[in-house]
Amino acid sequence: MTQQTTAYEPSAKPVENSSDEAQNTDATLRVANEDTAAPVSEKRTTEEVRQGHTGDHVRYILIASTAGILFVFAILLALYIF
Repeated sequence: MTQQTTAYEPSAKPVENSSDEAQNTDATLRVANEDTAAPVSEKRTTEEVRQGHTGDHVRYILIASTAGILFVFAILLALYIF
């Protein structure tokens, strides 16, 4: 029975990039920090962070789906009884 090693063994010699890979690294996109940083540091309380957006009429979707399930169960119960 042979024993296999699963540990990572880094190679002693660095991997050489082909010319195609070298060309890919030349086209990197660089963005200045001013363009990505927020203009004002955001400081929020714990309760503000925990609050989330519930929108998109979730309560109406929940009510409609619950009513639909009850309707389907009522039909199945009626078919079972009669």
